[in-house]
Amino acid sequence: MMPAVIFVVLNVTDAYLTKVGLMAGAVEINPLMAGIGSNMIFKGLIGIAVVFALYFLGKEKILWLLNFGMLGVVLWNSATYLIINLWPLHSFIGTHAGF
Repeated sequence: MMPAVIFVVLNVTDAYLTKVGLMAGAVEINPLMAGIGSNMIFKGLIGIAVVFALYFLGKEKILWLLNFGMLGVVLWNSATYLIINLWPLHSFIGTHAGF
């Protein structure tokens, strides 16, 4: 059950960080999520639907792999946000680091 909760929390965190990043000038690089990637409710519902589908199919162990992937996305979004907002040379690199 814990991997399921972690997966949903990571998805909502991803949506929040995407929203913050987009407001700071980043660009959504996932074409499937363009326009909806920062909607925390939608991302939470997608996460819940994936969890239910995996449990229904008896593949809940895949959640650990998905959690590592989502953790990578959250860390990437966090790093991008920090670079855009805190690193004084971000204008040299450009603000299109991506989300």
